[in-house]
Amino acid sequence: MIYAYGVLIVILGLLAVPVIQRLWDMTRVPVLAWVVLLVATATPIYTASTVLQPGDPVAVAKVSAMKDVVSLELPPGHALMVTAELGEDEEQGKTSYAMRVKGTDWAQNISGAVKRSGGGDDGIDALGDEAITESGKRRNGAVGEDLQERYALEGTGPVEITVTNYQGGAAAALALEVVKGPPALGLLWGVVGLVVLMGLYIELKQGCDKFAGDTAAMVCYAALMPQSGITPLDNLRGIAFAGLGAILLGQGAVNAFAWIAHKYLRSLRVAEEVDDTPPPARHKRR
Repeated sequence: MIYAYGVLIVILGLLAVPVIQRLWDMTRVPVLAWVVLLVATATPIYTASTVLQPGDPVAVAKVSAMKDVVSLELPPGHALMVTAELGEDEEQGKTSYAMRVKGTDWAQNISGAVKRSGGGDDGIDALGDEAITESGKRRNGAVGEDLQERYALEGTGPVEITVTNYQGGAAAALALEVVKGPPALGLLWGVVGLVVLMGLYIELKQGCDKFAGDTAAMVCYAALMPQSGITPLDNLRGIAFAGLGAILLGQGAVNAFAWIAHKYLRSLRVAEEVDDTPPPARHKRR
């Protein structure tokens, strides 16, 4: 997990440091710019802490075959984490699963696949006293592996989970854990929209170059994290991919829009200057 935080810090640094340098070069920095920068930096850090360290589960169960049925309590703001308890046969590289989650007045189907790479002692006790362990240490997924998924469910309260598909021998069992979920996507994208609007205002009106795109990239990073498959075990690839997507959205799309807006405002200023220019004097004929 320390590597995931390292990638997060590097990506945020690449985005935040140039913004701070450009702000320091301004003769007068608006207070709003520092507020927007603070929000843009804090949002991905907080979101990363929720996806990488959701805390202890509030409910736990285990399934290992089709038609297994378990009951759990799902409080508001929580998600369902599915973690593979790997089997001893390293030649078994995949397990596909599907489950029917039924609440009081709602139902939802979820599905996924466990992928593992061979080699080493991959025995994992997902529900042991030391949580998810391998030889006494917490185990992260290697490149190409997928050992854990988080699902945002449509409802809350008591749920009954029925296994409708379980094929493949990579996972001897699946641990079902109810953990604290990341911030809601609607809230995160709302923050993105607010930061983009304020960033465009600061850039276009106060003259801070590329401010909107860089701050938008940071909050887009936060919004993309819950959708990138980032979990405590499978995190490095998701952290990197979410950062790449955020840079494309923020520094790509928002900077392109800001460039168009600059061109439009400049054309308006040129048109006003032309209108204010007095017409040349005309000499009367004698």
